[in-house]
Amino acid sequence: MKKAKRRIRPQPEVDAAARAAEPIAVIGMSCRFAGGADSPEALWRLLIEETDAIADAPPPGRWPGNHLGSDRAAAGKTVSVAGGYLADVAGFDADFFGITPREAADMDPQQRLALELAWEACEDAGIRPDRAPHTGVYLANKFNDYRAVKLARGATAITPFTSTGDVEGVIANRVSYVLGFDGPSMTVNASCAGSLVAVHLACQALRAGESALALAGGVQLNLIPETAIGLSALGVLSAGGRSRTFDASADGYVRGEGGAVIVLKPLRQALRDGDRVYCTLLGSATNNNGRHHSMPASSADGQRQLLRRACERAGVDPSTIDYVEAHGTGTAVGDRAELSALAAVYGAGRAPGAPLIVGSVKTNIGHTEAAAGMAGLVKVALAVSRRRIPRSLHFDRVPDGFGPAATGVRVADTAMAWPRHDGPARAAVSAFGFGGSNAHVLVEAAPAFEPVGDSGVAERLVVLSARSEAALREHARRLREYLVNHPDIRLGDLAHTLATRSVLQQRIATVADDIDQVVEFLDAYLDGATEDADADENEVLGLLLSAALRPGTVAHRDLLHAAGTLFERGVEPDWAAVNPPGRTISLPTYPFQRERHWADPQAQDRALGVAAPATPSRDESLVEIAPPDGSVRRSPAGASVTTPERIGNTATVADSLPRPAALASPSRAGEHGTTPGVAALATLVTTELAEVVGIAPDRVAVRQNFEQLGIGSVHAVELSARLGARLGVDVPAAIIWGCPTVELLAAELDLRLTPANPATEAASPAPAAPDADQRPLVEEVLSTAELLALSRELLG
Repeated sequence: MKKAKRRIRPQPEVDAAARAAEPIAVIGMSCRFAGGADSPEALWRLLIEETDAIADAPPPGRWPGNHLGSDRAAAGKTVSVAGGYLADVAGFDADFFGITPREAADMDPQQRLALELAWEACEDAGIRPDRAPHTGVYLANKFNDYRAVKLARGATAITPFTSTGDVEGVIANRVSYVLGFDGPSMTVNASCAGSLVAVHLACQALRAGESALALAGGVQLNLIPETAIGLSALGVLSAGGRSRTFDASADGYVRGEGGAVIVLKPLRQALRDGDRVYCTLLGSATNNNGRHHSMPASSADGQRQLLRRACERAGVDPSTIDYVEAHGTGTAVGDRAELSALAAVYGAGRAPGAPLIVGSVKTNIGHTEAAAGMAGLVKVALAVSRRRIPRSLHFDRVPDGFGPAATGVRVADTAMAWPRHDGPARAAVSAFGFGGSNAHVLVEAAPAFEPVGDSGVAERLVVLSARSEAALREHARRLREYLVNHPDIRLGDLAHTLATRSVLQQRIATVADDIDQVVEFLDAYLDGATEDADADENEVLGLLLSAALRPGTVAHRDLLHAAGTLFERGVEPDWAAVNPPGRTISLPTYPFQRERHWADPQAQDRALGVAAPATPSRDESLVEIAPPDGSVRRSPAGASVTTPERIGNTATVADSLPRPAALASPSRAGEHGTTPGVAALATLVTTELAEVVGIAPDRVAVRQNFEQLGIGSVHAVELSARLGARLGVDVPAAIIWGCPTVELLAAELDLRLTPANPATEAASPAPAAPDADQRPLVEEVLSTAELLALSRELLG
């Protein structure tokens, strides 16, 4: 069976001027904000239900100590600790992304959040990362609170992963590396304008042909009180604990956290590929306020220039903009400056009774700073596609002189239908930073699309996959619940959408005529009552052969069952030949199996200085860490191999091993007449390898390939250094690649530590000493394993 075709086709040559003005389609979205808004649909539900997701204090254990105080000038105090907090910032599915637990603990949680959001956005767009060439990544961040968390452990806690886990630029780079994107990759820090600046840069790259696809977004996590204390001293936080955007009583903003990622593609290409389009981006602009009375303060002049520039570049009449998702922090100076700019550019010249409507998602989830513009953009994409404007919370009346009659601007003090007129629904989103950077994006509703016609074939092959059995069951449970709550979903769209997703190791498949049959199948699977999947492979292949040699002799449903059986066994069909066309729809995304990964200070008190391994929630019969594309086969932890003795205390085991004096170099071993032996070396390798990875030693099988544990070049260098220090000999990193299991590496080390046979040495005459000018160069002889590793590096 053939592989599914790439979804991104080569773009034809387009006139440069036309490309520069081409709308950009938003084809996928993901988000995670306070109030359980862990998907675009959940965020929309939060908005329509007018939920206030602000908590009066951080989650228990987030910030130790009492930092609340009424005096902004008081040392170590903030006027507000209220915020839009995520319930869990320490959890991460490192296993899914092929990252070792030890490295995951050293990674800024904003990197981890960006990875999960990027994967979810690609699933929502129907894009497989491994089939998306020329994809750019543009992500924004502002603060790096986790750096302070890690530094609190002291210098001795620094690991080989501290630097890459700490640098803000790696947030975008990590996404590109893990998902295999080879386009431009950059992290943007334009303060609170950052995520819209990232969108602006991504659109520029798409229009310039630098990327065929782009991910843009922003992430923000509030992990330490010191950042809030600084903002309180600056005078921007609300003592009342709520963001009251554009209200006369507004006294500052409440901080929020989370993130969002969108997938962007030129509109022409998106329509050609049959992508679902949430909305289109007509144009954007960025600028800086330049020098004015105060750098952190908003500038009405700078904003007026920005808004006009965005409209001019997009060729949009400002009076055609129906709604603006405002920056709207709720500061007295900022709100008045923004209302003034909106009135001058969008409020002037509007038809009677048709004011510009404005609102802000900050009133629901707080000011998410680096992710604020993206939160607003996701809200607008949902609003224009549903033709409804949610209410902006905590609003009573505008400041004096800023009423609709004077400004042509009305705050969305109630939920309302989208304004009706002859033109397309249009909106704009603003984001401003306290360094003076500003960004503005113009949005238009997606063009109408022709529904996929009825093929006349009722049956569809519906598939689902995950990295582990536990994840697959959770995936099935979520999908079943979603289908029950959305009975209007078309079977063809369901089958099409699930087939666009990356295929992982654990799989199930069924043939169904309608959604009810899919729900019944999922019920049976969750109850453990599905039919035995061990169909005779020869029978399946014979069925397919008959269909190929004698077309029309095999029922279509039987062919789909055969394709499903092969799918469950690791063979992916040509989906264009299996199921009729469908459209990508929103469905539950991958259920990450998160475990706690955190820079806990108490971990440094352990004898070997390594954080305790996370307690896995996945299938313990399978031990490995592999990339999410499933390229590494799963290996049973104990299948036909002997695992090292179960170890309860790694410090005790390390102490029980022969010390460097005994685990000596070959020359020393020759003096003592003993070597450690392969068994002792295997125990040593297992212990040191577990330290490098950050797992318990009993989770390492002696014949398990190091790639399955997520070992990369950094891990190999550290492991070689650790082994060299323990053995008192040089252990080149190259042999880690040449001997990629505990068994092979222990055998290689034993060879290096075993002295030559003394009897053989005595029988051989000593060679004559060469003349000084003829003395040969002394070179290290590489083993076969090292030569193989070196050749792989040289050949790429």
